[in-house]
Amino acid sequence: MDLCPRYIEPIVEYESKLNIELYQSAVKLFESKMYEESFRVLLNYINQEMAKSCEKEHNHWVIPHGSLILEIRITPDAMLEIRAPFVKLPPDRRAPLLRQALEFNTHPLTLSRLVLQDDGLTFVYRAPLSLAEPFKTYGIIHEICINGDSSDDEYITKFGALPLREKQVTYLPKQQVDRAWQVYQELLAEAQRYSDYYTQKRWHGFDFEIQGIALMRIDHAVSPQGYLRTRLERSVNHVWAQRSAEEIANLLRRDLDEYRRIERAAFDRDFYKTTFFVSAKKTAEIGACQKNMAQRWSWAQEDRAHRNAQGVAFCYLFAAYNLLYSFFVPPKLHAEIVGTLRAMGGKGWEEAGELAWANFQKIMDPAYA
Repeated sequence: MDLCPRYIEPIVEYESKLNIELYQSAVKLFESKMYEESFRVLLNYINQEMAKSCEKEHNHWVIPHGSLILEIRITPDAMLEIRAPFVKLPPDRRAPLLRQALEFNTHPLTLSRLVLQDDGLTFVYRAPLSLAEPFKTYGIIHEICINGDSSDDEYITKFGALPLREKQVTYLPKQQVDRAWQVYQELLAEAQRYSDYYTQKRWHGFDFEIQGIALMRIDHAVSPQGYLRTRLERSVNHVWAQRSAEEIANLLRRDLDEYRRIERAAFDRDFYKTTFFVSAKKTAEIGACQKNMAQRWSWAQEDRAHRNAQGVAFCYLFAAYNLLYSFFVPPKLHAEIVGTLRAMGGKGWEEAGELAWANFQKIMDPAYA
């Protein structure tokens, strides 16, 4: 427990189809009140190839995303309509599923809604095209696609919902999945050793952070799809809960115990490639990345003032892995972070803290952006 966790090179990586340079064009068109042109550029920003190939007629798109079919229309009266059929209700046991749908509308959905239509649940959103500000609209499309595709398995297995469309997938090579399973088990075992040690010491802050870091390291190293990805997101959300450090640590420990009980066959099912319109993660420029890391940077400065090298290292580990978990990071910053994580791995906390401090200073400098 005296050594910093090592960096593990990704075995599977999420893919991004975002065409970064088009985003500002969409914003400028929207600000110029060219709303239709702005929306069309936004779709090209998300996935230019599919935006073009999936336009069935002018201003009508039918776009596959995993198990979902996303239908988008711009109506003659300048309304933006988005819908995506989700699952069909089972013949019985409908009440638990409908209760879950109500909770889903509270969180994680924000502006889109899951509604009951024709004996099934469908994601819907409708608003004037003049309100389709690019950042907001991208968030709506992202939340429908990501939550819909990743949550259908849970609705089907836990609540008996019926699938509307079979996901067309290509499973990854066995050797690659074998390695992902090995790393997954190693990271879970390592997290348990650290957690047991910090629990014994009653260092609850270190305890919940090392478990949260472990979950983000799993995502970074093996990039699962399907139910496992959804479950990881829920677990990582615990680290932001307005609870005591001890309570958060207990929640994460419960979840990590659940991950250890996942059977190999279930694990293998979440490693595949399929047709995705929206990337799992969003992109962020360096300035946005600095803002994302700002809280841990502030705490690292406090730890540095108190000569707490382990605290500095923990702040960096959490900030770095949270950034890699949350965003597609610019190549320049990605290289900085990964290089530092590699260098810190296996070092004592004093040395790891010095390496973390040096890189934290560099990348948080306003001039770095």
